[in-house]
Amino acid sequence: MTSVAAEFDHMEIQQQYSDGVNNRWDADDWDNENSSARLFERSRIKALADEREAVQKKTFTKWVNSHLSRVSCRITDLYMDLRDGRMLIKLLEVLSGERLPKPTKGRMRIHCLENVDKALQFLKEQRVHLENMGSHDIVDGNHRLTLGLIWTIILRFQIQDISVETEDNKEKKSAKDALLLWCQMKTAGYPNVNIHNFTTSWRDGMAFNALIHKHRPDLIDFDKLKKSNAHYNLQNAFNLAEQHLGLTKLLDPEDISVEHPDEKSIITYVVTYYHYFSKMKALKVEGKRIGKVLDNAIETEKMIEKYESLASDLLEWIEQTIIILNNRKFANSLVGVQQQLQAFNTYRTVEKPPKFTEKGNLEVLLFTIQSKMRANNQKVFTPREGKLISDINKAWERLEKAEHERELALRTELIRQEKLEQLARRFDRKAAMRETWLSENQRLVSQDNFGFDLQAVEAATKKHEAIETDIAAYEERVQAVVAVARELEAESYHDIKRITARKDNVIRLWEYLLELLKARRHRLELNLGLQRVFQEMLYIMDWMDEMKMLLLSQDYGKHLLGVEDLLQKHALVEADISIQADRVRNVNSNAQKFASDTDGYKPCDPQVIRDRVAHMEFCYQELNQLAAERRARLEESRRLWKLKLPLFHFNRKAHLAPWAELCVVVVLQDGQALMAEKPETEAMVKEKLTSLKVMWDDLESTTQTKAKCLFDANKAELFTQSCADLDKWLTGLDSQLQSDDFGKDLTSVNIMLKKQQMLESQVEVRQKEVEELQKQSQALSQEGKGSDEADGKRISVENKFQMLLAPLKMRRDNLMASREIHQFNRDVEDEILWVEERLPLATSTDHGHNLQTVQLLIKKNQTLQKEIQGHQPRYDDIFERSQQVLRAGSPTAEPIRLRLTELQALWERIRKETENRHSRLSEAHEAQQYYFDAAEAEAWMSEQELYMMSEEKAKDEQSSVAMLKKHQILEQAVEDYADAVHQLSSTSRGLVAAGHPDSERIGMRQSQVDKLYAGLKDLAEERRGKLDERFRLFQLNREVDDLEQWIAEREVVAGSHELGQDYEHVTMLQERFREFARDTGNIGQERVDGVNKLADELINTGHGDAATIAEWKDGLNEAWADLLELIDTRTQILAASYELHKFYHDAKEILHRILDKHKKLPEELGRDQNTVETLQRMHTTFEHDIQALGTQVRQLQEDAVRLQSAYAGDKADDIQKREGEVLEAWKNLLEAAEARRSKLLDTADKFRFFSMVRDLMLWMDDVIRLIEAQEKPRDVSSVELLMNNHQGIKAEIDARNDSFTSCIELGKALLARKHYAAEEIKEKLLQLTDKRKEMIDKWEDRWEWLRLVLEVHQFSRDAGVAEAWLLGQEPYLSSREMGQSVDEVEKLIKRHEAFEKSAATWEERFAALERLTTMELLEVRRRQEEEERKRQPAEAAEAAAQSREGEPVSQNGLPSDQESPRENVDEAVNGVSEPSPAGSPGAARKAKPSQAATLPAKSQQDGATSLLEAFLHRKHEWEGHNKKASNRSWHNVFCVINQQEMGFYKDQKSAAQGVPYHSEIPVSLKEALCEVALDYKKKKHVFKLKLTDGNEYLFQAKDDEEMNSWISAIVAAAGSRVEVTPSSHSTPAPAPRAQTLPATVAASTAESSPGKREKDKEKRFSLFSKKK
Repeated sequence: MTSVAAEFDHMEIQQQYSDGVNNRWDADDWDNENSSARLFERSRIKALADEREAVQKKTFTKWVNSHLSRVSCRITDLYMDLRDGRMLIKLLEVLSGERLPKPTKGRMRIHCLENVDKALQFLKEQRVHLENMGSHDIVDGNHRLTLGLIWTIILRFQIQDISVETEDNKEKKSAKDALLLWCQMKTAGYPNVNIHNFTTSWRDGMAFNALIHKHRPDLIDFDKLKKSNAHYNLQNAFNLAEQHLGLTKLLDPEDISVEHPDEKSIITYVVTYYHYFSKMKALKVEGKRIGKVLDNAIETEKMIEKYESLASDLLEWIEQTIIILNNRKFANSLVGVQQQLQAFNTYRTVEKPPKFTEKGNLEVLLFTIQSKMRANNQKVFTPREGKLISDINKAWERLEKAEHERELALRTELIRQEKLEQLARRFDRKAAMRETWLSENQRLVSQDNFGFDLQAVEAATKKHEAIETDIAAYEERVQAVVAVARELEAESYHDIKRITARKDNVIRLWEYLLELLKARRHRLELNLGLQRVFQEMLYIMDWMDEMKMLLLSQDYGKHLLGVEDLLQKHALVEADISIQADRVRNVNSNAQKFASDTDGYKPCDPQVIRDRVAHMEFCYQELNQLAAERRARLEESRRLWKLKLPLFHFNRKAHLAPWAELCVVVVLQDGQALMAEKPETEAMVKEKLTSLKVMWDDLESTTQTKAKCLFDANKAELFTQSCADLDKWLTGLDSQLQSDDFGKDLTSVNIMLKKQQMLESQVEVRQKEVEELQKQSQALSQEGKGSDEADGKRISVENKFQMLLAPLKMRRDNLMASREIHQFNRDVEDEILWVEERLPLATSTDHGHNLQTVQLLIKKNQTLQKEIQGHQPRYDDIFERSQQVLRAGSPTAEPIRLRLTELQALWERIRKETENRHSRLSEAHEAQQYYFDAAEAEAWMSEQELYMMSEEKAKDEQSSVAMLKKHQILEQAVEDYADAVHQLSSTSRGLVAAGHPDSERIGMRQSQVDKLYAGLKDLAEERRGKLDERFRLFQLNREVDDLEQWIAEREVVAGSHELGQDYEHVTMLQERFREFARDTGNIGQERVDGVNKLADELINTGHGDAATIAEWKDGLNEAWADLLELIDTRTQILAASYELHKFYHDAKEILHRILDKHKKLPEELGRDQNTVETLQRMHTTFEHDIQALGTQVRQLQEDAVRLQSAYAGDKADDIQKREGEVLEAWKNLLEAAEARRSKLLDTADKFRFFSMVRDLMLWMDDVIRLIEAQEKPRDVSSVELLMNNHQGIKAEIDARNDSFTSCIELGKALLARKHYAAEEIKEKLLQLTDKRKEMIDKWEDRWEWLRLVLEVHQFSRDAGVAEAWLLGQEPYLSSREMGQSVDEVEKLIKRHEAFEKSAATWEERFAALERLTTMELLEVRRRQEEEERKRQPAEAAEAAAQSREGEPVSQNGLPSDQESPRENVDEAVNGVSEPSPAGSPGAARKAKPSQAATLPAKSQQDGATSLLEAFLHRKHEWEGHNKKASNRSWHNVFCVINQQEMGFYKDQKSAAQGVPYHSEIPVSLKEALCEVALDYKKKKHVFKLKLTDGNEYLFQAKDDEEMNSWISAIVAAAGSRVEVTPSSHSTPAPAPRAQTLPATVAASTAESSPGKREKDKEKRFSLFSKKK
C-alpha cells in the first residue's frame, strides 16, 4: 500500500490533475490526441521525478544513518522517522556538536510540531535559510520539503565549509564549485577521468576510483580499471570506501549508472570522500605533530639519558685522569721521562681534545635539552647534583690544574734529568781529565831527585812544596768531581753505579797520589832532616872548634878579678858546653834515627851517619876535657888571687853585675814570652818572676850598699884593676879584628856575622865600663886618691877602645859585603839551577798523543809561564843587586858577571822556549781536539751503526713501539748530529787551509767521518723500514688478537643457551640480543674489514711475514663467519622462544582479560527505557570491546595451531591446554554477554512495548474523541467535507497500522520467547487490541453513517439535476423546427444525434436513480435478519459457535464480533485485524470481515521465508577472476539464503532488521558452483562457493551434516527460481445493488484515500457541471 506520507506529498498534484480533468469535461474543444501527449509527458516527468526522488531518499537516508550511528540511532524511512522531530534533533546535534533543546515527549502532532520547530529554529540560528518550509511540512511527511530540508542540512554542515583557493587569481569559489575543483585537482592526470559536473562525470566509476587511488594507492590498481565496466568500477569504489575507509555506501551502482544521475546524491556521497580525506590529512598532520611532540619528548629523554651517561663518563674519566696526573712517580732516566712527556703530550693532543669537545658538546646538549623543553612547555631539565655543568667545569678546572702541575713536574723532571745527563757527561769529562792528571802526577811524585846537600834538599823541598801546592789546589777539582758524583747520587741518577765506580777510581787515584805525595814529603823531610842534622853537626863542629880555641887560651887572669872574670866566662863557656851537650845529644839522637838498620827509606848510608856521630862525640869529649883543664887552671889562678884585696873582689862583683842584670832581663823576657805562648802557666810564671824580681831588687840594693862600702874602701885599686881588664880585653879584641877571614861561603859568613854581633854587644858593655872608669877617675881626682899612672891607664884604655871601634865597624862592613856577595852568588846559582831545571820542560818535543795529554802539557806550560812570570821580579832583583855587587870592585866581580850572563841567556832561552812550546801545543791541541771530536763522532756513529745493524726484533707491540720511539729519537739524533759533522768538516777545512802539519791526515779522517755518517743515515732508513714492518705486523697481530678475543667474547653471548623464563625475560633477552647482534654486526664488520684491509696492504707491499698474515686473516674471517652463524642461530632460537612465551603470555593475559570482562558484566536491567538504552549502549560498548578480544582469541588459536605443529610432547600439550582454557573462558564470556544482551533486549523490548502501548492508547483516546465530536452535515459538500475529515482520521489510523503491527508483533514476539514479564505484556496487548477494535468500530460506524448520508444527499442532488435536465430538454423536444435547408437539417440531425447520445447517457443515470440506496438495503436486511432470528435462534447460535472455532484468524489478528477477543488473542500473529469499510454498520459487516490492506497476506510471508539460515565461518578468497581478496581472514557471520541470493549479517537480529554485515550486498547464487573444499587442509567441514562474477568464498560448518545441508540449499537456490506471489488484499463482497448509485460506488469506497474515491466518483458519475 502507498504510504500516507506519499499521499500527503501528492495531494496537491492530484487536486490540480482532477481540476484539469473536470475543466476538460466542461470544455467544448476537447482534443483527445493532445490530451494523450500531455498525459504521457507528465507521466514521464513524474516517473523521472519519482526515480530521482527515490535515489535521493535512499542516499539521504543512508547519509543520515551514517551520522546517527554515532549515537546508536537509525531510521528506516526518511519521511516517516523524521516526522516526530526527535531524529532530526539528534542529527543536528551530531552534525553541529552542540546541544539542542531536549525534545518534547509525546507522539501527538503538536508534540511533533514542537520538536520539528526546535530543529528548524536551530537551523535559523545557524543562518540557514528555509524558504516556504514549516514544521507542519515535515510532520505531514512532505517528500519534497523533507528532502529539501536534508539537502539544506547537508549543504550547511557538509558542503558549506568547502573552499579551495586557486593559484591564478586567488578567487574564492562557492562550496559546490570548490568541491568540484577539489575533485578536479585530486583526479588531474588520471586517464579516462574528466570531472566537470556532479552527474554524468561519475557514471563510469573512474572518478570515484581515482579519488581513492589518489589518497590510498595501496587499495586500487587503477591501471587495470576499464571505463567500459562501469558497474564493476562503481561497485569496487563503493566497497573499498566502505570496507577500508569506513564511508557509508550511500549509493549503489545502479543509482549512478543511469542516463541522468542525481546531482545531490552524488554531491552528498562525494562530500564524505572530501571530509574523510581532509580528516585523514588533518589526522596525518596532527599525527605528525603528535608524533613530532612524542619524538621530541623521546628524543629529549634520550638526550637526557645521553647527557647523564656522557656526564658520568666524563666525570669518571676526569677523576681517573686526575689520579694519573697527580702521580709523581717518574722514570729515573732521561729517555723514560721523555717517553712520559711524549705520552703526556699525546694525552694533551690525542686524548684530551675529544674530551674537551665532549665537554663542550655536553654544554650544547644541555642547552639543547633545556631549549627543547622550554619550547615544548615542559619543566626544564636540571641535572642532579654532581652532574651540573658547573660541577663538570670545576672538575675540568681541577683537571687543568693537575695537568699544569703534571706538566711542570714533568718539565722539572726533564730538566733535572737533562741536567743529570749533562752533569754525568761533565763528570765523565772531568773524571777522565782528573784520572790523566793524577796518573801524570803520580809518575812525577814517584821520582826522588832531592840533591846531596841542604841547599839542594831545601830547593827540592820548595819544589815539592810547589807540587803540594798544585796538588792541594787540584783537590778542589777532585772534590768537584766527587761533588758532581754526590750530586748525581743525591739526585738518584739512573747510571749511578758507573758514576760511583768512576768516582771511587778518581778518589782512589787521588788518595794514592796523596799517599805518594806524603811518602815523598816524608822522604824529603827525612833528607831535609838529615841534611839539617848534618848542617847542625857542621855548626856544632865549628862551634867546638871555636871553643877549643878559647879553652886553649893561656890567659888565666892577672888579678883576682880577672880570674873571676875568666871563671865567669869559663862558667859561661861550660854552660854553653853543657847546653851544647843537649844539642849534641839531640843531634846525635836525630842522626841515629837515620842510621838505624830498620827497613824503610834511608836518605843516606847509615855508616856515614854513624861515623859523623862518632866524630862529633869525640870532638865533644875533647871539648869537655879542655874545659875541665882550663877550669882547673883558672881555679888555681883564683886561689892565687884570693889573697888579694877585697877591692879586687868588689871590682869583680861590680864587673859581674851587668851580666847578672842581663840574665835577669833575659829571664823576665823569657817569662813574658812563656806566658804569651802558654797562658795556662801564667800564674806560676808570674809568681816566679815576681819572686825573681824581689830577689833581684834585694840583690841590687845589697850589692849597691856593699859596693859603695867597698868602693869607698878601695876605689883606686878597683879602678886600676878595671883598666887592666879592659886593656886585656881590648888587646884580645884587636887580634880578632885583624883577621882577614871573612867567610868562605854564605854559612861561614853568617857565623862570623853572629860572632861579630856578639863582639859588638861586648863592645857596647865595655863602652859603659870605659865611661864608668872616666867617672871613677874624676871621682878619685876629686877625692885626691887618683894618680897619673891610673889616669894614664885610663886614657890609654880609652884611646885603645876608640881605635878599636873603627876596625870593628870595618870588619862588620866587610862581613856584610861578604855575605851580600855570597848571598848574591847563591841567588844567581839558585836561579840558574831553577832555569836549568825547567828548561827541559820548555824545550820538550813531547806535544802529547791525545787531547788530555795535550791539555795537561798546555796546562804545565802555562804553569811554567806563570812560574817564569812569578820569578821575573827575582830575576830583576838579582840584576839590580848585581849593579851594586859589581860596583864594589870585589875580586869575585868577573865570575859574578859571567854567571849573570849565563843566567840572562838561560832566562831568555826559557822564555822563548815556553812561548814556542805554547804555540806548538796550541797547534797540537787543535789537531788533537779535532781528532778527539772526530773520534767521538766515529765512536758515536759506530755505536749507532752497531745499533742500526742490530738484528734484534721486537717481541711484542709494546717493545716494537718502544723500539720505534727509540729509533725515532736516534734518527732525530742522527739528523741533529749533522751539525756536529758539518762543524767537524769546517774545522778540518780550516786546519787544512791554515797549513796544519797533519792536514793530509785530517782530510782523510774527515772523509772517513763523512762516509761513516752517510752510511749511518742509510742504515737508519733501512732500520726504520724494518721496524715499521715489525710494528705494523704487531699492530695487525694485536688487532687480530683483540678482534678474535672480541669475537670469542661475543661467541660466549651468541652461544648462550638461555631462552628466558617468561615472556618479559625472553623479550628482554631478545631485545638485548637484537641490540647485541646489531652492535656486533656494525662494529664487528667494520673492524673485520679494517683488519682485512690492513692485512691486504701488508701482503700487497710484500711483507716478509705475508704467509702468517694471510693465515691470520683466514682464521679471523672464519671466526667472524662462525660468530655470524651463531648469532643467526641464537636469533632464531630466541624468536621461537619468544613466540612460545608470547603465546603463554598472551594466553594468560587474554584469559585474565576475559575473566575480568566476565566479572564486569553487571546484573542491573534498568528501571526505564532510558536506563535500559544506557545499559544497552554500555553493553554494546562492552561487546565491541570484547570483539577485540575475539580477534585476539582467534589469533591465539592460529598461534596455537602453528606452535603445536612446531612443538611436540609436553610443550604441545601445554599449548593445547592453555588454548583450551582461553577458549573455554571465551565461550563462557560470549554466552554471558549474549545472555545479558538478550535480557537487556527483552527489558528494552518490554519498556518499548509498554511505551508503544501507552502512546497508542493515548492516541486512540484522542481519535475516539475526535470521531465522536464531529457535527452533522446538511448537504453534499458538508458531507464530503466531513467524509474528507473522517478519511483523514482513517489515514492517520492507517498510518498508525505499522505502529500497531510493530507493537502487537513485539508483544507476540515477547510472549513467543517466553518473556519474564509475559503476563503483564499479555494484559497490555489485550488492552491495546480491545481499544483498537473499539476505535475502528467507531470509525466504521461513523463512516457507514456518512456514506448513507452522502447517498441520500447525492440522490437528492442527482434527482434534482435529472429533473432539471428533463425540464431543460422538454423545449427542444417540443420544438417543431425542421430546418430550412440541408445544412440546417444536417445540423439539426447532428444535434439530435448528440441529444440521443446524451439521452442514452442519462438513461444510465436514471437507471441509477431507480436503484435502492444503501440505507434502504440495510433496512431491508435488518428486517430479514430480525425475521430469521425469530425463526432460527438456535441455528444462529450454533452457526456462530462454528464460525468461532473453524474460521481462521484474520490477518491483523482480530476475529469477528461473535468471537471472544480474549480467547483468541494468542492467535493474532500478524497484527491488528481491520474490518473493511465496505461492509454495513450492521450484521452484514460483522458477518464477513475483510483483511487489512496494510499488511501482506499469509501466503506472501510463507513465500518469502528463507530457505536456510545459520552461523558460518566465512573466508573471502577471491574478489575477482584474477584478484585475491584484500582481507582473507576468517569471520563468523550469519548467513541467509533467500530466493536466489545469499545475504550475510552480523547476527539473527541484524538479519531480521535487514542490516547486512559490513553493509555487504547479498550475493547472487544464480549459476553459482558449490562443492566441498578438498584442497583446503587447515580446517575441517569446509565447502567452497564460486560465483559467476569471480568472487569465491570458503565456509566452515560445524559438522558434515550441516555442511551438506548448506551445499544442497545453495545448489537448489542456484538452479531454480522462487516465484514470489504479490500480496493480495481481501476485497469486500459487493453490496446489493443500490437503487440510486451504480455498483462501482461500493468498490470505490474500498480505496484507502476517501478524498480520492470521492473525486473519482465525481469524475465518473457527475455528468452535469456543478451549479455555481
